[in-house]
Amino acid sequence: MPTNLLTRKIGRHFDLVDTNGDGSITWDDFELIISRMAKEFTQSVSSPKIIALSDAYQGLWDGLRESMDTDGDGEISREEYVAGLESDAATGEGYRRLVVPVAKAIIALGDTDGDGRLDSEELARIHAGLGMGDKDHQEAMARIDLDGDGYVTEQELAQAIEEFFLSDDENAGGNHLFGKI
Repeated sequence: MPTNLLTRKIGRHFDLVDTNGDGSITWDDFELIISRMAKEFTQSVSSPKIIALSDAYQGLWDGLRESMDTDGDGEISREEYVAGLESDAATGEGYRRLVVPVAKAIIALGDTDGDGRLDSEELARIHAGLGMGDKDHQEAMARIDLDGDGYVTEQELAQAIEEFFLSDDENAGGNHLFGKI
């Protein structure tokens, strides 16, 4: 049974992915995210990192459309999105198959100094590319940097992403991955 917290988190994520704010998710929304990320990290759309991000988002979009577009209109409504992710939260199978490749591509893009971790500035740029504000970034950084060293490792980010999409623990740091819920 999905919790109110899980529903709120999924709704927050829907709002971030629905980049044009039209109330549904389409491939156009993902293209806008990719474009913003390319701009944020001064990458051309033909750069290997942006191509990898685009491929990962294409896989996510195809999987979401296949599993969540229950009315077959080529769009995913808020209701379809929430219902789909709530039903997946029990096993996380869809999350792991679809979201993990996107997370890895975002980390590869965001780690501009190649040290295998994200500092606050790198994570802030990722958050900006996702359409988040500075206040949301500060909240996320404070909660997902588990050891307090000023960096987010791939392991810390993976844990935060999994907690965001699958955990109903009110105190999980990942609940703040996309800002305060």
